[in-house]
Amino acid sequence: MKYFTVSDIHDHFSLMRAALDREGFDPSREDHVLVLCGDAFYSGPEPGELFEYLSGINSKGRLVFIYGNHDYELLDNLKSSRFGRKGNRTCAEKAVAYLSGKGEASVTGLSDEELSAECERLGFTDFLERVPVPFFETEHYVFTHGFIPTDRKKYYRDDWRDATEREWRGAASTGDGMKLSMLHGIRVPGKIVVFGHYSAARCFLMQNASPDDWAKKKYTDVSAVPPEGFRPFFGDSFIALDQSVNKTGFVNCVVLTD
Repeated sequence: MKYFTVSDIHDHFSLMRAALDREGFDPSREDHVLVLCGDAFYSGPEPGELFEYLSGINSKGRLVFIYGNHDYELLDNLKSSRFGRKGNRTCAEKAVAYLSGKGEASVTGLSDEELSAECERLGFTDFLERVPVPFFETEHYVFTHGFIPTDRKKYYRDDWRDATEREWRGAASTGDGMKLSMLHGIRVPGKIVVFGHYSAARCFLMQNASPDDWAKKKYTDVSAVPPEGFRPFFGDSFIALDQSVNKTGFVNCVVLTD
């Protein structure tokens, strides 16, 4: 099976499609699967188009969609009919405008409750609640968003597969996979962990880091990282995908055969 793996799209559907096309993804082929390692939605330009495409892929059994922190948060906002972040409301507005076919003027002035009701009517909320999973595992890979859940002292947990939803939400939001892998040496025995959430440029910065570099958190400023530093980073036991799409204007796609 070939797994065409992307992450942190943030509603940039056209950039994702361009990446998939470059790598030859064909959803009509039974051996092609799209794996989206979280943060599909949030504040970008094309959430409706992205939802429509993912729904079609999912109906063919060719989609694995992993919850990212923004996907969890958007779902919570839609279910509570209250948008905590402007980016979540922007996503919902653009999705409704596209999916309803009425354009952006149709959402002007809608209350949070009305906008959430439209997302429910159009199937957007149901998709976010029903389709994503916290992780996906094959013989040689574990696909996540932030990383696998660890214990409070950042040690490996043998029971991470049985983690609660709350623990997976925490891993998606705060589990700095780059640090856990590179600094703490956490790895899944016999597997490569594939994740997004934190820019691959951080790995690029810290691949030859000293203890002092870690202590001073020199991985946080990626402003001077060259374009190639945002490409997928292949560590000994992990692959980091997040390309900082809003900064770079491109989406990484790694094809893994398993």
